[in-house]
Amino acid sequence: MNNSDKDIILGIKQGNKDVFRTIYNIYYQRMKVYAEGYIDNPDTAEDIVQDLIFHLWEKKDEIEITSSLSAYLYRAIHNRCIHYLRHKAVASRYHERHLLKIKEAEIMNHDGFDFSFKEIEEIKERILSTLSPKTKKIFQLSRNEDKNNKEIAFDLNLGIKSVEYHITKALKTFQLALKDYILGISILISCL
Repeated sequence: MNNSDKDIILGIKQGNKDVFRTIYNIYYQRMKVYAEGYIDNPDTAEDIVQDLIFHLWEKKDEIEITSSLSAYLYRAIHNRCIHYLRHKAVASRYHERHLLKIKEAEIMNHDGFDFSFKEIEEIKERILSTLSPKTKKIFQLSRNEDKNNKEIAFDLNLGIKSVEYHITKALKTFQLALKDYILGISILISCL
C-alpha cells in the first residue's frame, strides 16, 4: 500500500469529507463502468457504486483496508454485483414458480375439469407418505426449498448420484399415480 492510499484510508477513518470527494472524483466513474460489466442495467450499477460510497462513510470507523484502496473498492463492487445477481436469480425463480401456480389455478378452475386441486393435493400427500423417509426428505428439499442436487448432497452428506436417484424415484412414483390427471391437463391445455 502506498503513502497516498494510507493518507486516504486515514481520512476515511477520520470522516474527512474532502477525502470522500477525492474517492468519488477518482473512482466513481471507473467503479460504475466496472459494475456495468456485471450488471446490464446502468442505473442499478450506479446504485451499487453509490451504496458502496455511502457504506464507506457510514462504517468509516469499522472498515479495515489492508490492501490498496483501489483493490478494496473493486473487490467490494465485485462482491456487491455478485450479491445482486444472486438475489435477482432467486427472485426470478420465485416469480416463475408463482406464474406456474397461477396458470395451474386457472387450469384447475376451467369449466369441464372433473377433479379439483384439493383432490390432487390429497393424492400428493398420499404419494409422499408412501416414499421412504430419505426419498421424501430429498424430494421435499428439492421441490419445497428450491435446493439443487449439489446443495442437497452437501446438506445430507450424500453423493449427487444418490440425490438424483431419489428424486427420479419420487418423480416416477408421482407420474404413475397422476397419469390420468396429467393426461386430462394435457388435453385441456391443447384445447386452450
